[in-house]
Amino acid sequence: MPIRSAFRGILLGMFLFLFAGGCSAESLWVDGPSLFEDRRPSRVGDLVTVLISEKTDLKDEAKSGLSKQNASSAKDGIGLLDFLKKLGFSTQSSSKGDGSLQRTSNLNSTLSCLVTEVLPSGNLRIEGVKEIQNQKEKVSLKIKAVMRPEDVGPDNTILSGKLAEVTITAKGVGTLSDTQNPGLLSRLFNLVF
Repeated sequence: MPIRSAFRGILLGMFLFLFAGGCSAESLWVDGPSLFEDRRPSRVGDLVTVLISEKTDLKDEAKSGLSKQNASSAKDGIGLLDFLKKLGFSTQSSSKGDGSLQRTSNLNSTLSCLVTEVLPSGNLRIEGVKEIQNQKEKVSLKIKAVMRPEDVGPDNTILSGKLAEVTITAKGVGTLSDTQNPGLLSRLFNLVF
């Protein structure tokens, strides 16, 4: 009897080994995002959302004034120069100039940027492009900047005011932009007349 039960155990073991397929064990530790993990960008390829809120007020004024007076005279000629009578002249010139320039621009947008480089200091170089096309008008927004990972909020956003070496380019192409920028002949006509 004991041989029979040993034989049954061996057969059962072989059956399970041959037909049960591969067994796998999984770890209780799962790789991937964690509730407690810091999701701030830190590597090339990470994304960060830049909240662009820029307002620029530029005012420049200049005034200049110049006044000049000159007076000269000569007496009657003596001797050979007797034919010269009293000669006098005076000049006066004055110029005044005023100039002023005032420009205000506002830019508000949200743009997701890609980390392109991790600098030796730990700061990150980011770049982003957004293009919006509406009918025949196309608006392109580009940003290049350097940011500190510590400045990124818990919702993975950073304010544009906290960026360094910022270059923001906003450009429009289309019928509206063409109207705002007159052609060469129109500019020449405005210059002459």
